[in-house]
Amino acid sequence: MIEFWRAWLRPVVSNQWVVVSLLGGLAILVLSFLVRSGLYIRRFGVVTWLKSAWRMDPETWRLIGVLMLFAMAAAMVFTQVL
Repeated sequence: MIEFWRAWLRPVVSNQWVVVSLLGGLAILVLSFLVRSGLYIRRFGVVTWLKSAWRMDPETWRLIGVLMLFAMAAAMVFTQVL
């Protein structure tokens, strides 16, 4: 199964570490969302969490911004290599 993904990604990204690092960054982002949601549910309850599910903290926006900067930098480096 891994060989299939390597063969599929080879024409697009010659370095699989780029893909792994981007997926790792996304995994860290999702994990931070889950941990913060779990702590909020534990402290305030499910009903309050559901009421405030669409509001985001400033730290989360900063984390999204930093990850987007890294993604743009990786894309710019990749286009320079070609």
